[in-house]
Amino acid sequence: MQEFLQFLRQQMVLCLRLLDLSAKQREALIYTKAPVVQQLTKEIETVVIDLNLLEKKRQLFLQQHGAESAAEWLAALPDSEEKHVAMQLLKKMHKSLDQLKTMAGDNKQYLEKNMGYIDYNINVLTGAAAGVTYSAAEAGIGTVNGTKMFEANI
Repeated sequence: MQEFLQFLRQQMVLCLRLLDLSAKQREALIYTKAPVVQQLTKEIETVVIDLNLLEKKRQLFLQQHGAESAAEWLAALPDSEEKHVAMQLLKKMHKSLDQLKTMAGDNKQYLEKNMGYIDYNINVLTGAAAGVTYSAAEAGIGTVNGTKMFEANI
């Protein structure tokens, strides 16, 4: 049980670190600080790698004890203080992971917004013109071939 509690505590620390880094990343995305986003992304990657290694160890532990999930394994144990601590850690970790999912979704939207802004600026700098349907013209820059969209006889 002590080994399992150790896994949970380590995972909780890494989840909280990931939440902190993701919050910093969101701020950097909001204020379009690309170097900061790049550095934070590298840090996030290392935390995720560590978290994956711990999860593999935890899964191996659960397999050795014949359980599919941590909740299933804990439910089979007799009541004890350690069991209650483990249940609380699991609940906190699930709550942290839900917050992390929300934050990752927000960060994805900010990143897409920034990428759209970059694409727009590149198009302005290169002089690319939008076609009739606001996509780049295929026959050349700004040329319209064939039927016009608002032709009267259509």
